[in-house]
Amino acid sequence: MNPLVWLAELGASDCERLGDDFLVQPVNALSSFSYVVVGVAIAVVARRRRMLDARTTVFAVTLAGVGLGSVAFHGPQPPESRLMHDLPIVVALLFMVLQGLCLLRPGMRWAPPFVVGTLLATAISWAADDAASVMSGVLVAVLVVVEALVFRSGRRPSSRRRQLRGYVAMAAVLVVAGALYLLGRTDSPVCEPDSYLQPHGLWHATSAIVFGLWWWFAMVPEDPVIEQAPDAVMAGR
Repeated sequence: MNPLVWLAELGASDCERLGDDFLVQPVNALSSFSYVVVGVAIAVVARRRRMLDARTTVFAVTLAGVGLGSVAFHGPQPPESRLMHDLPIVVALLFMVLQGLCLLRPGMRWAPPFVVGTLLATAISWAADDAASVMSGVLVAVLVVVEALVFRSGRRPSSRRRQLRGYVAMAAVLVVAGALYLLGRTDSPVCEPDSYLQPHGLWHATSAIVFGLWWWFAMVPEDPVIEQAPDAVMAGR
């Protein structure tokens, strides 16, 4: 396929009309900064609570990568913008899964498998265009199972009631986000390509909130005493 034609097709399924300016889809591109905002907010909150450790820093940076990759995909669309869009999502989900596994297996270190997994996901995504999307779907399913096992184990430094509130909050926002995603497709009956109100842009904002909610309920301890504990304790060791 002609690379110029391929680039023109990027984002075509997300309703907003493809223009010829620097930001090909300005609304979808600018709304992608929602992930960056959530990432920065996580870092700021963690610093104020004196819990800005390596794990939170990596997650915040990963979310910023999700946002910048999405900006590239909907904005200037460089040749590797599809990889830049899809891969950070895989990395973020991998991080979330590993945090749960560390709680289920006390003593397990998250950094080595995270680095190896990220490198492997990068190689696979580079080799096959749709591989990152498939990996994201698989990791979402794995994450649901891991979260259920973590909740059952009671090893998260948070009460079951608080965890349930977190799951309910994330599920509610996910329902809204999913609806916005479907409404934002090009074949949606409410698609208005020239509108400044793009459901896909709202999908960016709501899905970014889900990531932030997960961090708050999964990685921020409820007990102030636990908050000041060593990182090893916070990791469920």
